[in-house]
Amino acid sequence: MRLSHLSLGLLPALLPQALATTTYKTHNFSAPIDHFHNETRYEPHSNSSFNLRYWFDPQYYKPGGPVIVIAAGETDGTDRFPFLSQGIVTQLAKAYNGLGVILEHRYYGESFPFADLTLKNIRFLSTEQSLADYAYFAQHAVFPGLEEHDLTASATPWIAYGGSYAGAQVAFLRKVYPEIFWGAVSSSGVTAAIIDYWAYFEPIRNFGPAQCIDAIQTRVDFVDRILIDHAENETLHAQLQAAFGFSTPINNTDFVNFLSNPLGAFQSRNWDPAVGSYEFRHYCDNITAAEPLYTPTNYTALLPGLLESAGYDKRNKTLLANLRNEIGYLNSSVQSYLEEQAAAQVSDVATSGSLSKDSGTSWNYQVCTEWGYFMPGSTVPEDIRPLLSRLITLEYTSNVCPETFNIDTAPDVSQVNKHGGLDFSYPRVAIIGGVADPWRDATPHAEGLPGRESSDSEPFILLDIPAEDVWDGIRGGVHHWDQNGLSEEEVAQGERPPWLVEELQEEIVRFVGGWLGEWDQTGGGVADL
Repeated sequence: MRLSHLSLGLLPALLPQALATTTYKTHNFSAPIDHFHNETRYEPHSNSSFNLRYWFDPQYYKPGGPVIVIAAGETDGTDRFPFLSQGIVTQLAKAYNGLGVILEHRYYGESFPFADLTLKNIRFLSTEQSLADYAYFAQHAVFPGLEEHDLTASATPWIAYGGSYAGAQVAFLRKVYPEIFWGAVSSSGVTAAIIDYWAYFEPIRNFGPAQCIDAIQTRVDFVDRILIDHAENETLHAQLQAAFGFSTPINNTDFVNFLSNPLGAFQSRNWDPAVGSYEFRHYCDNITAAEPLYTPTNYTALLPGLLESAGYDKRNKTLLANLRNEIGYLNSSVQSYLEEQAAAQVSDVATSGSLSKDSGTSWNYQVCTEWGYFMPGSTVPEDIRPLLSRLITLEYTSNVCPETFNIDTAPDVSQVNKHGGLDFSYPRVAIIGGVADPWRDATPHAEGLPGRESSDSEPFILLDIPAEDVWDGIRGGVHHWDQNGLSEEEVAQGERPPWLVEELQEEIVRFVGGWLGEWDQTGGGVADL
């Protein structure tokens, strides 16, 4: 996929099946398709309802305990099962006799309002409508087997937890519906929508392994010198692409975008290898190896001449080894990439009006209408050696919008940023982040912002794990690292998360306990109305 519309959450495909051994019974909740009949952007309005899927774990629940709802975010809700069976929500439920719940986001998983998804009926997919779903659910939910208990938000404290896009959602839930949600823990919550999000790559540049980052930057510069400085030399362009496995040249910007794909694996790093991905480290180990790791092809023989054309020393053995190993690493992806591109060209979605019912389509629509997060290389400041080509422009990264949805206007980021953007704060909302998170600059922990004092009412915590304490040797604190946890079996075997993660989770349990104490003192949240 293009980095212009990279999913915010831990990529579901990287969650190993071994982790998702706990399953939960699926329940359906009827919610209005359209909560906002006064908003013109949803016209024509709908009076119909649809089913949202939800799951819950009652093993720790005792009367009087809270409901702790996980916002599933931009993926199938079942992908969040590991965060219900173990992790911080499990710890909260166990500590306070709570009910852990997952609610699926509209237009994801199987919670689609319409049997067929079209350019017309996808209009009800918005952050605003989804927030209203969660509020409606909290006011009306009945949990099978627990019917004798009033677990609605009027009688029970509801604490919302979410990471990344879902982290922004739960922060907004607390602010927009303070009478319904008693507290929220926003982990890596992207509370600011940003159209040109070139800063995504800054934490990778600053916290990735230095030798690897230098190798990426050098390759980007080498390729750009060929394609930009020799813009009219199509023969040289074809030789460059052939060296990387494209025997038949493709569009130059598509080519450099393909080369940038491994960068997306950085955000999927996690302290627990059962949850995260080792792929970025594997990529780095490949492109920095001094010895050849792959059998040279006839085309890699073109590299010395290409280096010379770009102004590099064609006898630089280290550079040649780095490039040849990167070519070898990428080689297995070339054919699948070409097949995906060919399949995409066959379907003229924007003309037919029909859309694929999948998370990619739904998230891209949200990107195009409200969130932005296009990731060009062309707008990276000149004093920064970029990690992706300057051929990748804002127009290129946003062309999914006209191609797929016939949208030729910029995303209306005001629909998100009206809730506070980078300055977001609200009582009983915890803002938790990671120093090396690529999404950090879309959160209140963004680089350059003045620091905030953390308090029990508004915890403000930035996780910064030293390299020696991180499982892959890279300085950490990446993408909602506080959400996942170890199973009881792993703990019994003596396994532990990094001590800073463990301390953070203990701190979350502590301050949420304080919030619940406030609920008890106010007689059920009356003082917050």
